[in-house]
Amino acid sequence: MSAVAHELPAAAVNQLPPQAVNAKLAALIASAAVFIGVLLSGFVIDEPAPYDLFMVCLIAVWALFGLRISRAAVPLLVLLIVMNIGGMISMTQMANLANTPLYLAVSMFLAFTAIFFAAVTSVQPRLYRLIFTAYVVSAVLTALLGIAGYFHAFPGAEVFTKYDRAAGAFQDPNVFGPFLVLPGVYLLYLLLTGPVARMPLIAAPLLVITAGIFFSFSRGAWGMFAVSAVLLTGALFLQSNSGKFRLRVVIMTVAAIALLVIAMVVILQLPGVAEMFSSRAHLEQSYDTARLGRFARYTIGFQ
Repeated sequence: MSAVAHELPAAAVNQLPPQAVNAKLAALIASAAVFIGVLLSGFVIDEPAPYDLFMVCLIAVWALFGLRISRAAVPLLVLLIVMNIGGMISMTQMANLANTPLYLAVSMFLAFTAIFFAAVTSVQPRLYRLIFTAYVVSAVLTALLGIAGYFHAFPGAEVFTKYDRAAGAFQDPNVFGPFLVLPGVYLLYLLLTGPVARMPLIAAPLLVITAGIFFSFSRGAWGMFAVSAVLLTGALFLQSNSGKFRLRVVIMTVAAIALLVIAMVVILQLPGVAEMFSSRAHLEQSYDTARLGRFARYTIGFQ
């Protein structure tokens, strides 16, 4: 009887219909493809980047095998169509139309990727965790490159900096910094809500990402991360009816603020960091308020 009992699982596996095996294999390949696509999003030194080429192929293949646009994704589809039509109309006002196809192609590509991720996650919600995991891995890797570049950790590391700021595997620190915000907030959420035993595993990548955001010296990234962290912490505190959980949030918030203050005091002692921080911490920069600076161009655009 025991021999028969041991043989049953193997026999059951061998008797699985080919359709079930193929479905499992297809799901595995699809998950791996999505993971690789998100992972590549953190490496955009040149254009077209590997992420761009991979996602174009992935969307095309997925569409051939039945990409379904769910009802929940239709509003996003309509809004992106309207936005791109508006972009096409605005391009007619450009003095130089040579770069118009490139701008249009980038806008269309971003719209397609947004619709793609909305479509696949609405049909397969299990992909959310996979996507965030890949995003965190990508963010940690590119943050490490940016930090290594800022401190010239190895020969040639300066390629991962720009304007004496960490840029990671991006062309611009102002793109690198904001890229790190969402995975940083996600890790903060896991830190506040997850098991205590897992805190060190979550805190380590969170520290790397936070350092990457700081050394990008991107005011936008600083602001987004700070506001998002405050909103997340406040929302978790208010929505919970557990006094124990609320106490945990308060204690962790106080500890985080104390550690942040200590870290800032230490980091600002490093050569060049205090000067760059003082320069970037201003609300306005010269390229914002110049005659044809950023703010002036916004005004011209609305006229």
